[in-house]
Amino acid sequence: MSSTASAARTGMRGLKALVVLAVLVAAPCMAETREEIEGRLHSAPSKDYTLLRMEAGLAALREGDLPAARTYFDGVLDSIESIYADSEGAAKARSLWYAEGSKDFKGEPYERAMAYYYRGLIYMVDGDYGNARAVVRTALAQSGFADETNYESTFASLYFLLGWTNEIMGDAEPARQAYAEVRRLRPEWNAQPGAAGNPLVIAELGGAPRKVGDGVGLHEIVYRPAKRMPEKSAQLLVNGNPVPMIAMDDLFYQSSHRGLRQIDRIIDGKVAFKEGFAGAGQVLGEVSKVATVVNLEVSGTAGRTIGAVAGVGAIATIISLNVNPAADVRYWNNLPESLHVAVLKPGETLGALTLRDERGAVVDVAGVARQEWTDPQGRKIIWIKTRN
Repeated sequence: MSSTASAARTGMRGLKALVVLAVLVAAPCMAETREEIEGRLHSAPSKDYTLLRMEAGLAALREGDLPAARTYFDGVLDSIESIYADSEGAAKARSLWYAEGSKDFKGEPYERAMAYYYRGLIYMVDGDYGNARAVVRTALAQSGFADETNYESTFASLYFLLGWTNEIMGDAEPARQAYAEVRRLRPEWNAQPGAAGNPLVIAELGGAPRKVGDGVGLHEIVYRPAKRMPEKSAQLLVNGNPVPMIAMDDLFYQSSHRGLRQIDRIIDGKVAFKEGFAGAGQVLGEVSKVATVVNLEVSGTAGRTIGAVAGVGAIATIISLNVNPAADVRYWNNLPESLHVAVLKPGETLGALTLRDERGAVVDVAGVARQEWTDPQGRKIIWIKTRN
């Protein structure tokens, strides 16, 4: 075997080791307690603040600490909405010149939508249905927005909450239209307008979809469901009778689709950009070498032009070296896997929650959180989350 081939094989082994190391470093920790998240928030780099606030806000909501959840999610929304502001962090987030993992975290479309969804729930508990409706509308916009392209949102939960808040605000026609979208996406949902204000039950089951780096240079993102989360459906005991909850959304579906199109997101624009500029640098560099010979016989003006060509070639090469297409695999790791909804009738008594796996067998999940809130007008919201 030649020394060149041996060196190449050694280099490949080194590259594989680096890839494994990158995966280990980039992989987020398992979901933590709120105290642990807040501890990391104090020492984390600023690029991770938004992600940690997302996780801390949801952990606070799970514990029933509305003031803390409110503060965290307000910070998250400010961060999302400032991503295109005239600031160093925003410029870095927009730039092709930084590795994805070094950017200010802004989340994937489904993550940004969920941040607005949770803020909307808190507004509802506060009795501020005008702001609740506004952030739900923004959640729908975020769920359909990816890079420079807009897709039709398929978030049935958000359409339901839009109909619910519109109805409470007295806007019957927008409520009807939103509920029609829910029935289009979830034909099994047969509730008609007029129930808004009744006790609302929302159950969030399972764990967050995962993001994994893949491909050469880890420039691809693939989405995978949470592991070992058997609960797939929920059933309530209402006045002693079992009532199934309607499965509204699967967040793994939301993460791995844009509209109705299935994806494994590939950040190929940066790879093409990097390779294109590298090629341009080589070509322009060669042009400048040939032109140097010609330059001996031409005027100074032509010489300056040729020198500029050489400079562009060098700049293109530098840009190529500085563009890093590695994917950002940070993700919001205490999100649920699925969202389920039920609307009770006034005076109905809510009993136990039964969880079932995909075959219909009853499963037991320890530590299920259940919060019951009543807004200032007496409307009850019951929120259940099975996992931390």
